[in-house]
Amino acid sequence: MKKWKRSGATDLSEMENPSTQPAGGLARGKFGGQQIRKYLGEFRQTCFAYAADPACREKAASGGTVSALLAFLLERGKINGALVCRSEITDGRVRPRFFIARTGAEVMSAQGSKYIAVDFNRDALPLIRQFKGRLAVAALPCDTSSLRRACARDRELAEKVALVITLFCGHNSRPELTDMVAEKISPPGARLTAFAYRQGHWRGSLRAEFADGQIAHKPFSVFSNYQNLYFFCQQKCHHCHDHAGYGSDISAGDIWSARMKKEPIKHSAVIIRTETGQAFFQEAVDAGILSAYPVPPVEICAGQARTMPFHYNVSARAKAGRLLGMRIKDSVAERVRWNDFVAAWMALANEKFSRSARGQRVIRRLPQALLRLYLLVMKGLESI
Repeated sequence: MKKWKRSGATDLSEMENPSTQPAGGLARGKFGGQQIRKYLGEFRQTCFAYAADPACREKAASGGTVSALLAFLLERGKINGALVCRSEITDGRVRPRFFIARTGAEVMSAQGSKYIAVDFNRDALPLIRQFKGRLAVAALPCDTSSLRRACARDRELAEKVALVITLFCGHNSRPELTDMVAEKISPPGARLTAFAYRQGHWRGSLRAEFADGQIAHKPFSVFSNYQNLYFFCQQKCHHCHDHAGYGSDISAGDIWSARMKKEPIKHSAVIIRTETGQAFFQEAVDAGILSAYPVPPVEICAGQARTMPFHYNVSARAKAGRLLGMRIKDSVAERVRWNDFVAAWMALANEKFSRSARGQRVIRRLPQALLRLYLLVMKGLESI
């Protein structure tokens, strides 16, 4: 692997498997070896990376790593298409749309996080089945699982999918949240023409464009304060413990470690799980498309220090759900501390409240200062 700022192995294949190395530093605290294996799943290597081309990073939510890799594979003919999802404006509302990109430019049109519900089985699988050629697929953990199950039943489909990249996901949100936020930030009478949830360094900013030429730049917190409190969360997300995409060839996501805030270039956390993923990733590094360096797996966990353990702990949501009339199967048998229980109850109660028309009216009127305070309490509970 090419060097970046620091010394280290020049090739991923020269590294020892970090999953077998003794945990130290941060890992001796919150993330021991057992916790790392639970949260990350099986893997070959872990690293931090970013797209070498600044233009590729410009509209990325993270380091542009996934976009750069997919564009590179298309341009080199390693794949014939890449299934991605982009935000489109339909009847004045932001909606997601799966499509198969055939060029690097089409991949770039889908850059950025989308915090809005998708139906992978209905909208994406038919596209994959109909496509003629080799495909890379970028998907969320739950959709990766659906794809792998479909491939297990259909050999032709399995042979078509050359690479699966999974994006870290804490949970996804119903369209009502995006609709509410878009309406709140829109000037009176303005017609929405483009919307990006998060762009730029660190937390990033929300961007909305309108037909009259106006552009609204807002802190990402205008959206994320609601999202992180689980208002308008998809109900299926309560049952999921897969944060990092166990079934992928490569997983990638944000790094929220405080020390990374000082880096002039935002990075992506990358988990390389399979020989296929390793070969494709290494080729992009060797070509200078990606800049990357190895990190111990605890660094991946530390970059998602609150969200990853909370997401995994379905046990806490299963217990808290009983008080709210919500049946959630405990699929992990995790220890549930008092703070885990309270934080899970808050998330479930918020989601349930946001289902009603009255709840939505109240949520809409909540001032950002109160949302921030409420979120601080919840995140504090997750951090104990």
